[in-house]
Amino acid sequence: MEYLGENFLHGIECSMEKFTRTEKEIATYIIKKPTEISVLSSSQLAKKLHVSPATITRFCQKLSYSGFNEFKHELKRYVDLNMRPGLTVGIKQIDYFAQLYQNHLDIIENTFQNVAYPDIQEVVLLLNQAKKIHVYGIGNSGIAAQEFKSKFFRIGLNIETITDPHQAAMDASLSTKKSVVIGISLTGETKEIIRAVKIAKAQGSSIIVFTGEKNSELSKISDITLLAMNKSNRHMGQNISPSLPFFLLFDLIYTELITKDYKNRMHFREKTLKSLQDDE
Repeated sequence: MEYLGENFLHGIECSMEKFTRTEKEIATYIIKKPTEISVLSSSQLAKKLHVSPATITRFCQKLSYSGFNEFKHELKRYVDLNMRPGLTVGIKQIDYFAQLYQNHLDIIENTFQNVAYPDIQEVVLLLNQAKKIHVYGIGNSGIAAQEFKSKFFRIGLNIETITDPHQAAMDASLSTKKSVVIGISLTGETKEIIRAVKIAKAQGSSIIVFTGEKNSELSKISDITLLAMNKSNRHMGQNISPSLPFFLLFDLIYTELITKDYKNRMHFREKTLKSLQDDE
C-alpha cells in the first residue's frame, strides 16, 4: 500500500466496508488513538482489544500491508507528521528522516572503506601533471561532472567538462598523452561515455573513472577507478542524489590536492574569488 501521509486515517475509514465487525472495532480504535497504537506491538494491541494476533494481521493485510509491523511503520509516520505539532521533535526522531540519515552515513562509511589512499594519491599525481583535464558525464553524472569542474577549476586546474555525448566524442579525439580524461557513470555502462573514453585512451590519455560498479565496462578501460556507493537498490535510495557519493570522492581528492600544495592552490583560489568580488 502506498504511503498516504496525512490521509492515512482517512484511508482506513474508506476501507470500513470490507472489514468484519471485529475488524471495524480495531479500525475505530486505531482512528481514535493512533498515537497509542503506534508504540504497541501486535500482541499488545491484540490483548488490549481482546482479539487474536492473527486477527490483527488479517486486518492489516486487508489494507494491503504485509502485516502489523509494516502497518505500524506507516502509522508512526502519520503520527510524527500530524499528531505532535506542539512538541519539539528532533528530525532524527522521525523514522524516515532517521533512515535517510543512516543512508547518508552508509555512503560515507562505504566510501572510506573502499577507497585506498594510494588511489587518491595517484589521481592527484595525474591531475597535477595533466596539461588539460577532460571530464565527461551525462544526466545525473553530468551534474557531477559540472561540480568537478567548479570545484577544481578554482584551485588552478585546466578543466573542460562535456555533458553532450557527441561533443564528448569530438573532444576525446583531440585529447593527447598529456591529457587526463575522467569518465563519470554510476552504472559504468553508459555507452556514450564508454565510447568517448575509449577514443581518449587510443589517443594515449590517462583515464580516471568514477563509477558505482567495479566490474563495469568503463572500469575495465580505466587506468584508475574510484568507486562510489550505488544506493539505487536500497531502502529509500531514491531520496538520495545519485551524485552525492561522487561529491564525497571529489572532496577526498580536493583535500589531498590542497594539503600537498597548500600555498599554490590557495593562491589560485584567492585569485578566482577576488575576480568574483571585483564584478560586484
